[in-house]
Amino acid sequence: MRPYKKSKVMSIGFLFKYFNYLRYSAGIAIMLDAYPIVFFVRDTLKIGPAGPIFTAAFLGMGLVLMLPFHLFVRIYKVNFTLLKYALLFLALMLYHFFLFNTSGSDYVTELGNNVYILVFIFLLFHVPNDVKDTLIPMIFLISLVGNMTLIYSLITDPSWRIGMRAAVTLSADGGESTSNPHIAARNAIICLMTSVIMARHYGNVLLKLFLYFMALLSAALIIFAQVKSSILGLGVVMAFFVYYNLTFSGVVSSIKGLFSVRNLVMLVLLLVGVNFFLSRYGDIFGYLTNYSDVLVDKAYDLLYTATGVQVGAGNATIDASAMGRVSSFGYFREAIYYNPSVLVLGRGYKDFYMDIPLLESFVNHGIFGLVFFGGFCLYAFIFSVREIRNPTNMLTIFLAYFYMYLTVLLLTTGRPYDTYFWFPFAIMIRFLGVDYLDSDKYKSAKPTLVQTGALQSVQ
Repeated sequence: MRPYKKSKVMSIGFLFKYFNYLRYSAGIAIMLDAYPIVFFVRDTLKIGPAGPIFTAAFLGMGLVLMLPFHLFVRIYKVNFTLLKYALLFLALMLYHFFLFNTSGSDYVTELGNNVYILVFIFLLFHVPNDVKDTLIPMIFLISLVGNMTLIYSLITDPSWRIGMRAAVTLSADGGESTSNPHIAARNAIICLMTSVIMARHYGNVLLKLFLYFMALLSAALIIFAQVKSSILGLGVVMAFFVYYNLTFSGVVSSIKGLFSVRNLVMLVLLLVGVNFFLSRYGDIFGYLTNYSDVLVDKAYDLLYTATGVQVGAGNATIDASAMGRVSSFGYFREAIYYNPSVLVLGRGYKDFYMDIPLLESFVNHGIFGLVFFGGFCLYAFIFSVREIRNPTNMLTIFLAYFYMYLTVLLLTTGRPYDTYFWFPFAIMIRFLGVDYLDSDKYKSAKPTLVQTGALQSVQ
């Protein structure tokens, strides 16, 4: 009699491996999108100290979850093109940080951010390829919790009123309260993207309904946050999706598929659910309309600030944030004319704030800063377009579309040093454009242990 073959699902080895995948995924998801949860726990629930200490501890927990049992023994192949440009820019940044730093920023905080970026990249080298199957659901869960904490914070915040931007109120060390709607909008975009990607991947009707409803809720929160760069970035994402997915044959196939029994049932259930939601919270639709009108007016203000052209009702005014970026371009032109040597050597670490990351990498770190940071951004764009054109798995398609959203931010918001950029960049270095990630040749390949003490990657 042949021996009984144990089920893979029930084996201890499989359960242990799956647990490892889940903890890796939880650690990566925390690094990518934990800020809304951190702000909620710290500033809404008042658990933990205000300031960066609690944030650092929370992110540190993510890094601890990523610690592998094969540290310094087994690593996996990454996108070496992205890695090269990333390490060159980070090395240049640290060089200016230690030798040409007149920014006045908190030295410990700045150094800690850079250490977290490098450690995160290093730990990602040890993350197995099969994590791609559990990472997107984990990112969705983290972003879903972020959306729920935002809604709870708005409901319980006595100072928040309809018409204000949706964001968690932050308590500063000095007692002054601020908010960051950019974090709320970014989390909602992540939730929207992962919801749609998972809904297109999974076949369960109830799960699809839940995911599409979460996508609609996330879209509403993006509008409530009133972050122009995020809305523009979402528009870019939708443009790429339509361009590479909307074909005549695809439209005909989608129309035919719409009339299948399964899809009709799902559509009816979705409409019933939305109708029930609006019947209980009917004012929300009116609020969304009012927010949309506000965003249109802000778009007119941006156009007037940039070009001086009045559109719409002719009541556009100067947008202060956009005017700051216009001033940054003016400073850049003056720097080229009066002191061109600065653009070769750079002004130093965080010397001049421009709110345009690509341009700031040039001004503060010279031509090499632009080549390294801009080169990374260019190649990430190329790999993202390739992935959008020929999707391979849920994780890489999410990273590709998410980078399209980041392209808008790289031209409009933030600084080239922000973990806001570098944590997703690190994940792209590990997974985006890695050819063997879904190849049958490598799915069955077992990682090789190092016998001589040197690191060896999976080939």
